[in-house]
Amino acid sequence: MDGAADVRLVADAARGDERAFAALYDRHVEPIYLQALSELGDEDDAQDVTQEVFAITWRKLPTVRLVDGSALPWMLVTCSNVTANRLRSAHRRPLAGSVPEERADEGETDRIDERVDSRRLVDRVESEVMGMAELDRAVYQSIIRKERSYEETSVQLGISVASVRKRLNRVRTRLRRTFGGEL
Repeated sequence: MDGAADVRLVADAARGDERAFAALYDRHVEPIYLQALSELGDEDDAQDVTQEVFAITWRKLPTVRLVDGSALPWMLVTCSNVTANRLRSAHRRPLAGSVPEERADEGETDRIDERVDSRRLVDRVESEVMGMAELDRAVYQSIIRKERSYEETSVQLGISVASVRKRLNRVRTRLRRTFGGEL
């Protein structure tokens, strides 16, 4: 993809040119949708997330950070954030009747407590990652959460494999420093 085209499209769209935004949409809707689908596993939810990503992009056009002239990495990180928020929200909603109290034995209660503790740690890690640089977050999402290869991540984000390795190492080092033996 031509990064200069994104620079022009984002600038024009930020000035209110809806055709420029439509062209930006056409350029990037497929990778955004595919990422949302891979994270959520549901086509309807992936479509909702895709639309939300583009709504956010429209609102934040003046502050969209281009990476090597492309808006795609910023939009992919936004997609991951929207997806993570959606998943966290879904996990917080109690499932009615999921574990009837009168039938929960001690082993079941321990397993539930372990899942809750694990979920809390995951939420803390996710929160720490959200405080990192945008490209570091994108590398984390791609490699750790989506289990993509360094090469796939390199292509997706438009950076070298060496840069992917360096950024992943930086993310892991920061997480080890922050969470120590908890991970």
